[in-house]
Amino acid sequence: MIMALTLHKGISMDAVIKVKISELNTAFVERIKAFFQGKEDVELTISFDDRQQNYYEELNRSKSDLEHGNGLATFTMEELETYSNIKRY
Repeated sequence: MIMALTLHKGISMDAVIKVKISELNTAFVERIKAFFQGKEDVELTISFDDRQQNYYEELNRSKSDLEHGNGLATFTMEELETYSNIKRY
């Protein structure tokens, strides 16, 4: 679990808590309740970030493209050297 707190001039506080799905259990809920003990109203926002999943999907697609020769450019060593000499920065 990773937790970050931000206080806003004594009026409000933001807490960002990053957890694994396996940590979402009744003990976790009880810890959150204890953290906000004595407060009347608390707003909780739950979000899910699937960028990691998209990354792996993109990686697998690139691997498949490579294995099947899709979108590949091939060069002889001479062509690469000629191209490299033209494109020097």
